[in-house]
Amino acid sequence: MDKKIKINKQRLILISVILVLLVVIITIIVKTVSDRKSEQVYAQQDKIQNLYENNEENDILLVNVEENVVIENQVIENEVVEIKTEEPKTSNTGKTKYKLEVNCEQNVVNVYTKDANGEYTNCVKAMLCSVGPATPTSGTYSLKKYGGWEWKGLFGDVFGQYATQITGNILFHSVPYTEKGNKASLEYWEYDKLGTPASMGCVRLTVKNAKWIYDNCMAGTPVTFYEDSNPGPLGKPTEQKISSETGYNNWDPTDPDPNNPWRNYGEEEEPQEEPQNNQEESNIEEVENIENSENTENIENSENVENIENSEDAENIQENNEIEENVQENKESNNL
Repeated sequence: MDKKIKINKQRLILISVILVLLVVIITIIVKTVSDRKSEQVYAQQDKIQNLYENNEENDILLVNVEENVVIENQVIENEVVEIKTEEPKTSNTGKTKYKLEVNCEQNVVNVYTKDANGEYTNCVKAMLCSVGPATPTSGTYSLKKYGGWEWKGLFGDVFGQYATQITGNILFHSVPYTEKGNKASLEYWEYDKLGTPASMGCVRLTVKNAKWIYDNCMAGTPVTFYEDSNPGPLGKPTEQKISSETGYNNWDPTDPDPNNPWRNYGEEEEPQEEPQNNQEESNIEEVENIENSENTENIENSENVENIENSEDAENIQENNEIEENVQENKESNNL
């Protein structure tokens, strides 16, 4: 009996040990799984944080058009770019030379430099532009540290030249093109809208002005948005209308590209048939000169003939007079 009790105790102890081991093993497994999940969660959070930080650093907002995402309670800019593989250019660092002020009411960008007191009061340039409903109407922002892109893909399968980011999805750039890298694919009907609201939020400019900002305004350049009926110290500039200029209107007339056909615009073409016309006129003049010469010769011949005839008449008259004198003398001699 004691032996059976001892065996039962041993079994109970063994079962207890097994149960404890199972609990320990299960605990270890659960903890391991939990740790792995936590690591995955933390890793995912780190990725999200890094993505957020990168997006914040680049200040590029991803736009989900299909879900009609509204960013910062603003209408999504239809020119907002998706993140592309292209690398932005790097701007110089240092103190900014210019300040840009965008008058959203008059669609004018005024460029200021500092005065003797270090204040941006000297207006040195005025640019015609087009803003839109998502363009800020107040506040001061700074151009981003990387500057911009020579060509930037915009929402709606269009592209802009010399794009420089102001804030979020608001950029300075040229009037849109339908093909990237093709400067002969300008949306000329949009170009003619410069000076009036035409974009969804970006600030559209001529190529010349967009390139000027791209080349001259470094990171940190302040950009102030405001509304005023006064366009600025230099007034509201103008740009030519190009829609009716067939053969030229698919290019921005301000583009400095040497292949720009506007560089030869207005030059008079030399007529191809002009030498032939001049030859014909020369031939006519020669014929007229010949005819005049012939007429002159005829007149001179006629005068000579008349002179000859007059001379012959004079000789005949003289002969007749001599005959008459001889006859008279004969009569007188007969009388004697």
